[in-house]
Amino acid sequence: MKVADVTTDLEVKAQRAKARVEVPALAADKPAEPVRQTPAAPPVEVRKIESVTRQIDSFLRSMNRSLQFRLDESTGRMIVSITDSETGEVIRQVPGDEALRIAQNLESRLSGMLDEKV
Repeated sequence: MKVADVTTDLEVKAQRAKARVEVPALAADKPAEPVRQTPAAPPVEVRKIESVTRQIDSFLRSMNRSLQFRLDESTGRMIVSITDSETGEVIRQVPGDEALRIAQNLESRLSGMLDEKV
């Protein structure tokens, strides 16, 4: 038997074995899968705030009122409103419209002053 025949025979056997065995891809060859983490429990303070908020909401609903939170885009401040559930009328808002206008006015003036100094 010649060396070339043995080499060819080994190459053929290696090719057949390779075709039958699936080699798992290396970590670098395939995209990384996102790590899935279970969400951590919220801190105690957050749970207390959520509990109080639910209690307030329940109380207001019994009086036909609703509590709404929204972010004022012009000032970046959180607005809390109590509205009549039937009519949608705002009964109370914190901070009020006047306070929001003052904050927006001050912010624009301060911004203008900073622009002038630069």
